[in-house]
Amino acid sequence: MKKKFLSLILAATSSFAVRADLPENWSTNVSGALSAPGTNQPPLLVYFTASWCGPCKLMTRTTLTDAAVTQALAGVDHVAVDFDEHTDLAARHGVDAVPTFLLLSAAGETDRSTGFRPVADFLDWLTNGIAKAQEDSRRRAAATQDLAEVDQLLGSRETNSTRIAAGKLFELCAGHDNALVPAAVARLKKLAGRDPAVVLEGLNDTRLACRIQTANALRSIIGDSFDVDPWGDPAALRVAVGQWQVKLARRETDSEKQAP
Repeated sequence: MKKKFLSLILAATSSFAVRADLPENWSTNVSGALSAPGTNQPPLLVYFTASWCGPCKLMTRTTLTDAAVTQALAGVDHVAVDFDEHTDLAARHGVDAVPTFLLLSAAGETDRSTGFRPVADFLDWLTNGIAKAQEDSRRRAAATQDLAEVDQLLGSRETNSTRIAAGKLFELCAGHDNALVPAAVARLKKLAGRDPAVVLEGLNDTRLACRIQTANALRSIIGDSFDVDPWGDPAALRVAVGQWQVKLARRETDSEKQAP
């Protein structure tokens, strides 16, 4: 009987669990809001809050109800997340304190803010972040278009098509989009198998990320004998690239001679 009575008390207590004081007109549809934003979608602002968080309550009562902030929020989708109800989501995004605001674009996280911020400070952070998120989305859309053009170029037999494709891939490999860089790297490896001499030119790129991805792509095709160091100084890289251009030309000539 005592156990049954205790179970009833616990059930009643849990039904009155305190939830965070969420701001008005904010979505609470976490799963819907956090599905990957498309390139044509507005930026997404995620607000992690909690019932026990004093600064969160102050933020909700003051900063988030300010007319200028409300107007700025009209340009973004915004969702409020109860930290205690979504600890898995908080952990996934590296959120370990509240209030925390995450500004997301199609390319991923643009910026974050942790702790209470008065109106002017928060508004400055928000407007700058929205502009950056919109630029990230435009950049993602352009990069996605470039990938589609690369696919067309790789299937083309027109003169210079592989060189143009390589140039676009060098740009994409030097980017910071965690979704698009792997796709560009996969195509760079494919191109290295088809025309390694064209891919070799990426080792003269001024961006280290591009040189590293180029070296990895060539090594995956040629093997460990490909010994060019992408961290080398420009002069040394130019010499190494020139040497490998000769080697690749010689290999191609030998293959033609051996062909039936």
